Order: sequence, then C-alpha cells, then structure tokens
Amino acid sequence: MAPSALASEKLRVHQVVSENTQQVVVRGKVTVPDAKPDVDKILSTDKTAKIKKLEIVPDKVIVEGTLTLQIVYIAFEPAQAVHHMHVQLPFTTFVDVPGARPGMEVQGKVAVEDVSVVRSRDDARQFDVAAVLSVFAKVTEVQEIDVLTQCPAGATCKTEMIKVANVVASKTKQVIVSDEFDVPGEKSSVDKILEVMFSAGVTGKRVLKNKVIVDGTVTVEVLYVALEPDQPVHQLHRTFPFSDFLEVPGAEPEMDVRVDVKVESADVEQFSPDRLRADVVLMLTANLFETRQINVITEVMGAQATMVRLKIDHVVGEDTTQVVLRDTFQTPEPKPDVEKILNTTVDKVEVTETKILKNKVIVRGDVDVQVIYVAGLPDQPVHAMHRKIPFRTFVEIPGAEEGMEVDVRAVVEYITAEYEACHITIELVLKVTAKVIETLQRDVAVEVTVPVTPAPTPPVCVPGEVIRYTIQSGDTFFVLAQRFGTTVEAIRQANPGVNPEQLQVGQVINIPCPPAKG
Repeated sequence: MAPSALASEKLRVHQVVSENTQQVVVRGKVTVPDAKPDVDKILSTDKTAKIKKLEIVPDKVIVEGTLTLQIVYIAFEPAQAVHHMHVQLPFTTFVDVPGARPGMEVQGKVAVEDVSVVRSRDDARQFDVAAVLSVFAKVTEVQEIDVLTQCPAGATCKTEMIKVANVVASKTKQVIVSDEFDVPGEKSSVDKILEVMFSAGVTGKRVLKNKVIVDGTVTVEVLYVALEPDQPVHQLHRTFPFSDFLEVPGAEPEMDVRVDVKVESADVEQFSPDRLRADVVLMLTANLFETRQINVITEVMGAQATMVRLKIDHVVGEDTTQVVLRDTFQTPEPKPDVEKILNTTVDKVEVTETKILKNKVIVRGDVDVQVIYVAGLPDQPVHAMHRKIPFRTFVEIPGAEEGMEVDVRAVVEYITAEYEACHITIELVLKVTAKVIETLQRDVAVEVTVPVTPAPTPPVCVPGEVIRYTIQSGDTFFVLAQRFGTTVEAIRQANPGVNPEQLQVGQVINIPCPPAKG
C-alpha cells in the first residue's frame, strides 16, 4: 500500500471546537425614577440584550452582558399621561463548551426570549423583573488542512461542493489607549477607588490595501468611596472611543474581516478628587476571509482513505443590494442657516438589526453624515452639522433559514448634499452585503492509500510441454523467450498466424517449454 499523489487544496479555516446554547433567567428590581409619576398600567416593554464581555475558561465560556428595558406606562394621575422609563440590568452566566481552552477564539450572541415586569408587594414604585435569555457561544481555532480534490484511479468517490470562509491572513496587535476625565457633576468627589472594571467593543472596521482600520469604545466602571462625611460607596461610568490600525499583508478592500478586542490590563489613576485618568492595554485580533468554493471528497470506495472531520462555517449564500437614501431637513437649531455647502462626508455606517427569514435577510441601520458649510452670516463662518439617516432593506439569499448566522457589511458608495429653499437634501447610495453562514460538519479525505497490485507470477513451464500464457503489458516474443528459457523461433512456430509486432494485452498464446537438459 502506498499514498497516492493526488490533487489537493490547502484550507485555512476556523475549525469549530464546540458550540452550545444555554438559557439563563435574569432577575432584578426596577424603581421608577424620582422625576417620573407612579405607574397605573404598563403598556409595553421593549427588551434588548447585549454581550459586553466573553472569556474562555477550560470547557466553559463566561458571558457578561446587559439587559435593557424600555417601559412605556400610563401614569397614576388624573390626566393618565403616557410616560417612559429606561432600565439596565447586568447579567453574568456561563455556557458549557467542551474542549474550549484559553487562547482560542470565541463568538457569542444573546436573545431575549421572554420578560415579565410585576409590581413589588412592598413598594408601589418598585417592580420585579424576570427575563429569560438564550445565550449562544461558539469556540473556534484556526487550522490548516490539506483536503483532497481528486479521486484516485480505480476507486469510486462521493464528492460535495462546499463554500468555506478561508482565512487569508491574521494579525494581532497590542495598543494602549488613555482617557483623562472629570467626575460627572452629579456624582460625589472621589476619596478612594475600590474597584475598576473595563470592557471594550468594536464599533467599526474597514479594510484597506494591506491594512485594517479599527474603531471602538472602552467602558470604564469605577466603584469608589465618596469624599463625604459618611463615606458612601458610589459608582461612575465612562465610555471613550479609540481608533487604530493593523498592518495585514495581503489585505484587500473587498475582503471580509472579523476583529476581536480584549482588555489585557487596565488601571485608573486619581489626579484629584474630581479628576481621573484611565490607561487600558487592548489586544486587537483581525482575521481576513475570502469565500472559497471547493469540491471535497466525503467517501472513498476501492482505496483506503484517511478522513478528517471538518466542522466549519459553511457559506450558505452571499449577495449584495443597493439602497438609495434621500433625506430633506431644515438647518437644526441653534445652527445658522446655510449659504453654501463645502463638503459632505460619512462619519459612520452602523447596522443596528439583522433578521433572517426564509431566503431573505432583513437589515436595519443608520448612516451618520457630516455636512461642512458656509453660514449665511455677514462674516461667513464655516460650520458643521451632523445628521443620522436610518435605512431598512433586504437581501435575497436562497437557502437562508431562521437560526443561521449572518454577517452584514454596509458601505456608502456615493454621497452628495444640496441646499435649496431653506432645506438641505442629502442623497446617498448604500451598498449592503449579507453573508449567511451555518455550521457544517463533514468527514473529508486528506490522504488516500492505493493498493499496490503485485506482479503476476509466471506459470510453471514443465520441460517438453506447451503452456497457455496471457499477454501482459510490455511482453514481446523476445522477453517471453528470455523468461521461459526458450527461443523466439520456437514461440513463433507454436503460434502460427500470430503477428509478434501486434501483441495485445489479454491475448492468449502458446509457450513451448524447452526440453529437459541431460
């Protein structure tokens, strides 16, 4: 048996180590803010959940996040006005992921399945909240695999065409971000810092030639002793942006990119009771992908195959749509009116919601636009205004189903702004690309060992007899005469009518065995 030299392709993929979904119940109490009236009846509760931090420990993923509730209610007052209150509840849970190890990559998502808000028995302005969350975690690691794409001769193979997100390049970079800030006016001054918690997230990413630009935010939560006589413990939050880049040789603008950010270390320094400084060390990891379509061998019959289990993100489908947005508005207060528009740029494109339906992906988001203009004032100063333009569209992807994963990228291809009759009109062309992914598990061939066919054993030639012989590849009368110890002339005479120059494999001829010696 010997390994065969067959055509193969090298894949560099995120092999799924394990994935799992877990339900968790988040409980908490909501108190009506002092400025709001009492609650007569709750009309609606809008709920969203967001993951703030994912951490891998052996065989588990720790998930930290926030549950946000937007509660609309009728006030307990004669006018029965409708009011609104905003509530955030933190949660921490874990998902069992066998095989997970620190250093691997992790992705997670959370969905709110149900929530109940019930008035507390002890306090009319307090409500008990119970929410059921579905938390999903998937742990992967990059692996290089050579998969066979050619079936060996003499064997029968089953093949399957798959689309994979092939990792073209990866890069990791450590960056330090800092922010110096004042304690908010409504908060007490700081006497002593007790505990500091940090989280970071990516808000935007762009791929340039050999480079990936990353925008994100860092959130600092400081627990401290207030500088007051009774020394109460207070908490303050601070969120600040960061922007950096990673040099990634081979990066091209049309490639997909996934950027993960992790807080390596952090510290808050107190300059004065009302002035703090945060220093954070972040680890940025960028993975660039391209979709590859490859015909893999999933079963081999007639040869011994070495199979490897692929558990990867399979691209169900990918497509692009274009959206034309038009927004007309007046100059916002307190900005002066416009005399001439100088420049219009896009600050940020944010996808806020994606939903997979059968064969379709629904996408919602916002485009943040900045307009630079000359004001209609005597000294003609230059001003800037910002405008958020919402969008909603869909991308048709055959094969898409609820429960699959989707990656959406939105890019503004063209933008312009005009001023006429006291109104500003912004027009832009938005390209939205959606890629639907599902986890695919297949055993694929990486090596095939082809049985070695032994050379046929020549028949025994008994002296003085004639044997029947089947012509093999490479046989001639001369070769056969040498093998059986006879002469070419003897073989020719034993086979009248056979042309020695036109022997065919499988043809049967007579071989006269030489007489016994002595």
